[in-house]
Amino acid sequence: MAQAAASICEICTAGPGEHYCQQCDQLFCGSCKLSHLRTKISKNHMFLSGPNINKEEKPYCTEHEEMFLFYCSDCDTPVCRICSVENHSRHLMTDLTKSTEKLRSELVENIESKVTTSRQNVNKIENYTKAYREEVKAVIKTITEEGNYWKKLIDNKVDSFVKQVQDEEQKALHSMSALTKDYRKVFENCQQWQKNIKEIESIADVLLLKKLKKLKVDVDNIELKQVPERSSVSYRNKKPLGTEIGSLFGELQFKEGKALMEKNENQPKTRPQKFQKIYKYACSWCGNEKVVKNEPITARLGQGLSIVCTNRNCCCYNMSLWHNFI
Repeated sequence: MAQAAASICEICTAGPGEHYCQQCDQLFCGSCKLSHLRTKISKNHMFLSGPNINKEEKPYCTEHEEMFLFYCSDCDTPVCRICSVENHSRHLMTDLTKSTEKLRSELVENIESKVTTSRQNVNKIENYTKAYREEVKAVIKTITEEGNYWKKLIDNKVDSFVKQVQDEEQKALHSMSALTKDYRKVFENCQQWQKNIKEIESIADVLLLKKLKKLKVDVDNIELKQVPERSSVSYRNKKPLGTEIGSLFGELQFKEGKALMEKNENQPKTRPQKFQKIYKYACSWCGNEKVVKNEPITARLGQGLSIVCTNRNCCCYNMSLWHNFI
């Protein structure tokens, strides 16, 4: 562990122990360090200062009291000059400084690469998030517009039905009003003749006979038409099924993004499997299915595509309609 600021010099025991001699395994203050380096036997000793002090790690060989000079690749350990001859004579040896610098360079390069990749990944996710939110807004807008389109068509159809009923009502009421006038006129005439008969009862028979004959002619000339059948209106309610309503709209399509782990260059590569992708569609009206190798290029919402129906018995044969992806 790194020595705390409270460590004291192990030579004078007065100053702060800010410098660590790797060969002597001792802490020195600034003055004692200068004195130590002036001594002939220790003038080449190496010091660590500040946060790099770690007395638990021995930067020299404890067996031979020498600095590590080489790195044994076979044993994965630093060795001194004597160890390289006695214990590692036939091992692959490299200069410790060069090995350390090489490892450091590789590590720095690896970290920088990961930092760059991580930064790019963060930017990608942020861009993906922004793009996805825009897609959500666009899809909601499209669905809302399509719903408003159908609402408008329904409202127009309702208005058309109501106007048709009201127009027929006016025609029927006009006809019934005319018939009422005709029948009322006949009714009033009959009432008048009924009254006339009562008034001429006191007349002499000769005169009465003459008047009755004339009245009979008038009565016989009256044509009583039968009342026509009553005008009527009705509406057969039709409640479409949910599936029928769904066929009016496009279909939503969701694709979940999956994270892919970056493979190491040393990992074996697998050969991708070859396959042919096909698309199968069904006509929304007759259900006729059609298989194509290439997806039709057209504006669409979800999986609904505008392609031509090939069923000759379909009412929409050879017409470009909304079809459903199967």
